[in-house]
Amino acid sequence: MKYLRIIIVVNIVLSFSGCDDSFNPYTTFKEKYSLVSILRSDTTLQIATITKNYLDENNNSAHKLLFEKNADVRIWYGDSVYRLRDTVLTSDAGEDSIQCYYTQKFSVGTEKLIEIEALLSNGKRLKAISETPSKIEFKNTSEVIIPPIGKNVVQVYWNPAGSQNFYQARLKFKCEFVENGINKIFYKELPNSVSVSEGKQYAVFPKASRNNYVVYNLDAISWYLQSIADSLSEPVKFSVHQNLILELLTFDLELSRYISISASSIDNFSVRFDEGDYTNINGGLGIFGSQIKTNYTKLKFIDSYIRGFKFNFIYDPK
Repeated sequence: MKYLRIIIVVNIVLSFSGCDDSFNPYTTFKEKYSLVSILRSDTTLQIATITKNYLDENNNSAHKLLFEKNADVRIWYGDSVYRLRDTVLTSDAGEDSIQCYYTQKFSVGTEKLIEIEALLSNGKRLKAISETPSKIEFKNTSEVIIPPIGKNVVQVYWNPAGSQNFYQARLKFKCEFVENGINKIFYKELPNSVSVSEGKQYAVFPKASRNNYVVYNLDAISWYLQSIADSLSEPVKFSVHQNLILELLTFDLELSRYISISASSIDNFSVRFDEGDYTNINGGLGIFGSQIKTNYTKLKFIDSYIRGFKFNFIYDPK
């Protein structure tokens, strides 16, 4: 298997920020190993990556990473154990790739014990355990239409999985656009606010937090849709579907602790490790955890609102 073409939703980037260019080659060099694996509910593709830092003799630096090959990596889920194989995964666009271990044999559910163990070629073991998050349910007080009646905000609420869990919300709408006679179908994510820097406006998207709700400013949604319309010579060729999807990721306690301590954003899940950072990997650095995706599908655009941007409006089947 040469390449497995997928969209890598969770982009894992590893670095040991405790090592820098001031590394002294005359002191004892200590190898560090890192294991990262985030199990997901929305796919059967589960991946893990193992790296180690090594001494770069050219510039006397230990701030180098090397993928650890020939490891025996296994994941326990329920009554089953899965052995991972090594491969290179590339994004659909072919722009990003990641060398990792993988399996395509299971997806995770709620409230399940999970365990990972990696036996390295030198005999070193990296191990971790966690438990997948509890189930969440969206509340009936959540909005169902955009724009909402008599409000300037769109709010969605849910019953929390626990008091310490972090959540990441993404509100998306389905689009169609005719280009060179070809009808392209895709999704766009809506911002929940707008920031201004040096006189320019920028979309701001929700960050991971412990809140059991997410708030979208209607002004931000309208600004984003208008910016799309302004970029098109014929906005009517841009079609917007009636139904929206709010994707809510619930992170387990191990991932939530990492996010809380590192103040990391999940927009592009970047994992950096220093000696003081949180890790649940026995025998090394890194993080092992899980995320559950739950979709809220009751939100709908009002046709007159979308047509106000000169877009075509597509009613979805009930």
